Amino acid sequence: MIPTERARPANRNRGWGFLGWAKWLPEIGNAAIVASAVLLAVTSLVSYSDDEIRQSLVDTYEPSAWNFIGVCILAVLGVIAALVAKSAAVHSFRRRMAIMQIALMLTAVVVAASGHYRLMQRTTRLTGQAFGGFP
Repeated sequence: MIPTERARPANRNRGWGFLGWAKWLPEIGNAAIVASAVLLAVTSLVSYSDDEIRQSLVDTYEPSAWNFIGVCILAVLGVIAALVAKSAAVHSFRRRMAIMQIALMLTAVVVAASGHYRLMQRTTRLTGQAFGGFP
């Protein structure tokens, strides 16, 4: 009698070999992008006092401008990640989550732009300096 080899069950979760946990790395990276964009958008709502704005534009207006740029960059990355996740999704739940992520990224940009625009208006009113000709 010829010994037969035992059939090994197919393990779909071991696509990364011994690093089976690594399949979660894209989701963790995606969540980090979303969390960072939302956190930066919320920090753009921080209000400076009139004295702080008059004393230093470098400490008030410039960080707000860099913050807005950072939110925009993270939002673009988040939308790209959501589009990739949506196209690769098998279940409708993941597709809906990708659409919600795109909406959240657009909301983060709107919130950051609103906060930066309000600071720009206050800074123009307090210092008289115009920023790029925006009213």
